[in-house]
Amino acid sequence: MNITETKENKVFNLFFYASLCVLAIIYIIGMQMDLMDVDATQYALISKEMFHSHSYLQVYCNGQDYLDKPPLLFWTACLSFSVFGVHDWAFRLPSILCIALGVYSVYRYSKLYYAERVAKIAALITASCCATYLMAHDVRCDTMLTGFVIFTIWQLAEFNLHLKFKNLLLGAIGIGLSMLTKGPLGLIIPVVAFSTEFIYKRQWKNFFRWQYLVVILAVALMLLPMSIGLYEQFDMHPEKTVYNIKSPSGLRFYYWTQSFGRITGENYWNNNPDPFFLIHSFFWSFLPWTVFFLVALFTEIKEKVKTWKTHTSPEAITLGGFLLIFIFLTRSKYQLPHYTFPLHPLAAVIAAKYLYTNFTSPARNKLFSITNGVNIFVMFVIFTLAFVLINLVFPVSIIFSIALALPLAFFLWLLFNKKTERTLKILLTAIVPMVTLGFVLNLNFYPTLLTYQLGPNLGRELTKIAPPGSHAYFLNDWSNFSTHFYTDVPVKDNADTAYIKANLVKGKTFIIADSTKAQSILALNPGITVVEKLPNFGVTGLELQFLNPATREKDYPKVVLMKY
Repeated sequence: MNITETKENKVFNLFFYASLCVLAIIYIIGMQMDLMDVDATQYALISKEMFHSHSYLQVYCNGQDYLDKPPLLFWTACLSFSVFGVHDWAFRLPSILCIALGVYSVYRYSKLYYAERVAKIAALITASCCATYLMAHDVRCDTMLTGFVIFTIWQLAEFNLHLKFKNLLLGAIGIGLSMLTKGPLGLIIPVVAFSTEFIYKRQWKNFFRWQYLVVILAVALMLLPMSIGLYEQFDMHPEKTVYNIKSPSGLRFYYWTQSFGRITGENYWNNNPDPFFLIHSFFWSFLPWTVFFLVALFTEIKEKVKTWKTHTSPEAITLGGFLLIFIFLTRSKYQLPHYTFPLHPLAAVIAAKYLYTNFTSPARNKLFSITNGVNIFVMFVIFTLAFVLINLVFPVSIIFSIALALPLAFFLWLLFNKKTERTLKILLTAIVPMVTLGFVLNLNFYPTLLTYQLGPNLGRELTKIAPPGSHAYFLNDWSNFSTHFYTDVPVKDNADTAYIKANLVKGKTFIIADSTKAQSILALNPGITVVEKLPNFGVTGLELQFLNPATREKDYPKVVLMKY
């Protein structure tokens, strides 16, 4: 290695670690934000309820049987609560650590087959894409699943190459943790990924290693406590009805219906997604690397077809794990954008390999130049979005706007500075706009947007004004997970006027209703008074009318908090 290469490596390593540090700061800032309805607040409420009740095997949400997601997210949140107290950031902490595990695992996995710079680019892509940003603050089970799946693939790849028992055992633990996070998908992804590898390389004997019995035993032992809880909570109680399912089997629901039932139609959840829903969802969730990835995926498929007879490509785990599982997920009759997030680390490896090949190639690839040009245009769009957010949607001081001009100036300098190493220029022109947008979102947009969300504001207000022994009531069909999480005041959902009238306690009764229904409550008793009117906007359903400050006040209803 000559002096120039050594200097370039030092500069690249400085850029790599600096980028990860900046991204970590963004995610740490995001930990302080209010939780966003609905999923994250529901999971936080379940964790809080589990923490107080110590019912770790039988899961409840607001006192009702919960049969949807496995319990690992709730268990880890309980552990965090026991150490740090019940806070939204404490709920997020285990998931943030899983993101860090995922980034590190991508690096170590990629390094097994490719150059170290490929591994670092893959880790950087994983850490900086939109999906990771969303997983860091809108915590769902997919956040932990993403980290555990790529950890599992890394460990099993190590075992496949070096046959070390510790890697097999760690891979088994990874599968168990993945299944405790999101169900059978945690097993399906690595099985499909390595089956592709064995078929591509004609490693037929690898399908029948006796060591896999250890994996089965380890995973079974890890799933045993959860399985016992499911059996005791549901299978032993055929009189129960959950989610309109009479006599549900918790074991069957977990091991079959929740995952495979979405393909067969047995699962009653069906949102009739369009055939390309996950495709266009992936386009935005993998930004700022989507344009590069699309070309990289085509190139990777072409390479595997070309080397099929000689099977000389380093590995087929990544492509098989991404492509086949992606196709499998598109068959689901119920789809949400975050369903593909656990595949993003594999997509990062594909994109990193393509980028590195073009970075190191002495010849200039016209397709790569066009791809980079398109991506630069997309990055300008992202800068424009950041500018609009802080100047038009939620305006801030002129100092903040001037601060935004600094990364834009740096971005333009990178584009036209011929002395900057080509690798750094392309990577930075992708990362700088996303980092800028991340700071805008976490310092301005989301903190302001979440002030329009009812639950946290209402929960804190109840905590502040309600004396000991108080109760609160949501009128009729009102319900809000975040209200329950952000207050310890008992809140009853779906109360009607007759029930409220029969349970009025002077100085200790609080009632929540919309503006129309509030009139009927105020007529119940002259002692009922209005405490405050709070905004109630569904922050996940942004519309142009709300984003426009001139029409915002007309776009969301107010909720009336009353006291007797």
